Amino acid sequence: RLLELVNMSEWGTTKIRKFSKGMMQRVGIAQALISDPDLIFLDEPTDGVDPIGRREIRDILLVLKKEGKTIFLNSHLLSEVEQMCSKVVILNKGEKVQEGTVDDLTRTETHFELYTTPIPAPLMHELEMQYAFSLMNADERKDDIAHYRLLSPDRADLNALIDTLRQSNIEIDEVRPFRKSLEERFVEVVNN
Repeated sequence: RLLELVNMSEWGTTKIRKFSKGMMQRVGIAQALISDPDLIFLDEPTDGVDPIGRREIRDILLVLKKEGKTIFLNSHLLSEVEQMCSKVVILNKGEKVQEGTVDDLTRTETHFELYTTPIPAPLMHELEMQYAFSLMNADERKDDIAHYRLLSPDRADLNALIDTLRQSNIEIDEVRPFRKSLEERFVEVVNN
């Protein structure tokens, strides 16, 4: 059953020494599950695994999580941690420096991402003078949609900006809170 869970059932009679690194990682997960524990500790479970294998291992861990298992995952692949973990602890030299949900650690209260049709330079200057925020052109998106990063002290300014943009016939495609990646947050916390 466990070999089937980790997609290794066809290799059940093969000697382990013939396995690739990715296959060894899968067998390690199966071994960790032999006694059907509620608490599982995994150290770099996708280390040395190809992208398809990493995704399959993530899917296995998500199934275990849905079954109510608590999984402690140690990993330097912070993008994976972001996708799989509900709570994160950042360690620096063995000391806990920060913990919280991925959302708590990556949310930036006063930053928003704004996707609109391009804002003409005179209007952008006028907006920056009128409201207490900084509006930066981040990059271009397809279909003539521009990406801006907005640093605003509060949502009232954001809503006033949206109203002004609409009155100026700027089409708004998307507005969302800006989030740092977990890797960016990790580097920020560890370097301070």
